[in-house]
Amino acid sequence: MPLDEATREKIRVIFRNFLSKRAQAIRRLKIEDLHINPFLIRILAGEMGWDDARPIVTWLVSQRLERGTVTAFGLALQEAAKVFSEGSGVEGADIMKTRSGCHYYIQVKSGPNTIPKDMGIRISQLLRSAQRRNRGSIALFGMCYGNKHQVSSIVRKYVEQEGGVEWLAGREFWEFISGDQDCIDEIYKIAGEVGEEFRDAKGHTLSEILEDKIQDLLEQFRSLYGSNGDEMWHNLLQHNS
Repeated sequence: MPLDEATREKIRVIFRNFLSKRAQAIRRLKIEDLHINPFLIRILAGEMGWDDARPIVTWLVSQRLERGTVTAFGLALQEAAKVFSEGSGVEGADIMKTRSGCHYYIQVKSGPNTIPKDMGIRISQLLRSAQRRNRGSIALFGMCYGNKHQVSSIVRKYVEQEGGVEWLAGREFWEFISGDQDCIDEIYKIAGEVGEEFRDAKGHTLSEILEDKIQDLLEQFRSLYGSNGDEMWHNLLQHNS
């Protein structure tokens, strides 16, 4: 069935919180948080056309935020999936669904390529343990995005083949936990709406906050290393070695 407004609002709140925390993370950034690798900056400079401080700082900030953003949004997607849970109460399962009288215990990850081998084995062990404690139940591994062709060989080998746990990815996963074949489209639409509407507590968009922070860090960078030329390259190594 289509998502009701209460469910949509829960998901909106999760996505808004994600953006609010990203805004806070940007505002907290200091020049020392960028962990500058002078060798990497130097070797990329020619190819990337970095001849002064601004593009260097912009790239450093983008790299720093990208790593945290991907992880944080993966967790937000998992929280959105939990909105559809009937409760699990067992270790190893994030979601419990009941269909045709059968309990399904589901471990949720964000995407089809987000787990290493050790985690794949551990997920299978935990889900099988949940099954044993609840005879007649079925264990599943769910991925919030992706499709059958994108699911990693680690999932196929260590979760499905050796672990004995089936998986669902992307559209099939959201349809299974929600009962709505268009659920993933609605989640996608909500993400777009939240992104367009977002303002932080000070009324600023994420891009405005980011631009302000880049300017702030640019001034700090220039005071430490200089603005361009040989002086900047010399100071980058001296201060980071």
